[in-house]
Amino acid sequence: MEFKGKEKAKLKALAINHKVMFQIGHNGLTKNVIDNIFDNLRKYEVGRITVLKTSPETIDEISQKLSDLGITVVGKIGKVLSLYRESPELKDRITF
Repeated sequence: MEFKGKEKAKLKALAINHKVMFQIGHNGLTKNVIDNIFDNLRKYEVGRITVLKTSPETIDEISQKLSDLGITVVGKIGKVLSLYRESPELKDRITF
């Protein structure tokens, strides 16, 4: 999903208000971590993850894997990725 400038800025601002959901460490992006990211995004639609130095995958590889799974990476600052995934069943959805 492609966002325009103001939409992306709004999503980044919303994601900054959330604590980091998960840290990707020496095990990399495992199925368990992916499932937990999906569960968290189902509740909030936005979130953040941190990629630690011990991760076998680079931040760009993780970003690409998440994009392939349908999660939109709306921002990258250092080793922190801001994520968005629309959740239709959520009562208070993010609107543009």
